[in-house]
Amino acid sequence: MKNNNGFILPFGIHIAKRDGISAWKRWMIRSIAILIALLLCAVITILITKMNPITVLRSMFDGTFGAPRKVWKTVYYVAMLLGISLAVTPAFKMRFWNIGAEGQVLIGAFAAAACMFYAGRMPFFNDPSVSMTVKNLILFPCMLIAALAFGALWGFLPAFFKSRWNTNETLFTLMMNYVAMQIVKFMIAYREFPKLLQWSSNGTSVGTINSGFQSVGIGTFAKIADQSGTQYLFPIICIGVLTVLLFVYLKYSKHGYEIAVVGESERTASYAGIKVNRVIVRTMILSGALCGLVGFLIVAAEGTVSHDVVDGRGYTAVMVSWMSQFNPFGMIFSSLLLVFMQFGAKEVVMPDGVSLDKNFANMLMSIILFFIIGCEFFINYKVTVTRYRASFKPAIFFLIVGTVLLHIGGGLLSVFYIIPLLVIAIVLLIIGFAVWLSGLIMLIISIRRKVRIARKKHASAGLEG
Repeated sequence: MKNNNGFILPFGIHIAKRDGISAWKRWMIRSIAILIALLLCAVITILITKMNPITVLRSMFDGTFGAPRKVWKTVYYVAMLLGISLAVTPAFKMRFWNIGAEGQVLIGAFAAAACMFYAGRMPFFNDPSVSMTVKNLILFPCMLIAALAFGALWGFLPAFFKSRWNTNETLFTLMMNYVAMQIVKFMIAYREFPKLLQWSSNGTSVGTINSGFQSVGIGTFAKIADQSGTQYLFPIICIGVLTVLLFVYLKYSKHGYEIAVVGESERTASYAGIKVNRVIVRTMILSGALCGLVGFLIVAAEGTVSHDVVDGRGYTAVMVSWMSQFNPFGMIFSSLLLVFMQFGAKEVVMPDGVSLDKNFANMLMSIILFFIIGCEFFINYKVTVTRYRASFKPAIFFLIVGTVLLHIGGGLLSVFYIIPLLVIAIVLLIIGFAVWLSGLIMLIISIRRKVRIARKKHASAGLEG
């Protein structure tokens, strides 16, 4: 039932929109949600692996940071995920649902790889008398410009159609992902565009970051690459700089202010004299170009391109951006958490000898994301109990239902290799845990109110006596 002050649900639960909430309360609610999510993840881990969660966590830590090469690779993957998350953030802050980061990064990587591929067929790049320094100084800017241009194009198209004909940006950007994927597949399968872009003129690959720095003579990067076997430092530095620049852009620039205003209300932005369509197109061009930059870094660092080179990070970046509330520095920790769980899960071996994979990590991250997004409801709305104030019946009912759902979900997890049953088990566990927790809170409230009523009666009896 709805009244002027909000909604009244069964058992006297009253929901009303908050006029405002302090920052410390907002972060306290989010912290509680994360703690509850981690507690549920620990329960699920015990039920699936039959192992101590601390042991599982130690195995995950060793799998992520157990060796120098693992550390470099982890930080590199964190940087790439962070870069894509930064790229989609301006569009999300504008409430333009850009789900096309996967395709924008892929098409940028394809453009950079195309420059590498066709440069390798030119006589100039196969001339041994020309130093690698000159070759890379020419090739790197071409790769970067091509990646930025193609990524910006993939961002411009949905923004143009949205601003001109009000098309659905979610579907448009999602379909553009498949267009980019099919283009890359076609070039690899039918045009002899190699998956491994490695050729040599004098024993060194042309177009990779590491070889370029070795040739230019910036020994820091070459030295680190030689010691750890990686070529990931330059991309990491680029993403670090990009994080600071994007924070300044969104926080202190005029364009960042316009993005925030358009995200709050397009009508208000129009009244304020902001050209909304121009902001939409400009922001999506920026978002696509940044995705293209990440594609360039991936290809230049790894020297490879394929239709799955992005590896789903374009979709994972949506989670990172939302989890961090569009804060570029907060995305660092969100990206690290996701990569840590994905990499670490591969090192966990259950007692029966079966190893976990990234699907287990994705399941846990989905639970955490569910609670993080769900807690925004309690930030925006106030929940109070208006009836049944001293009644234990609703609390006991919720506790019983929650316990039954948890028991059923835990039983289904024993056959976790059957995907449909696994999905049902996870849903039942989440719902059961939420219902059980609600019952516990209602029970505590009921006890407190009973005690308060008893004290008032006792005080009244003392005054009358």
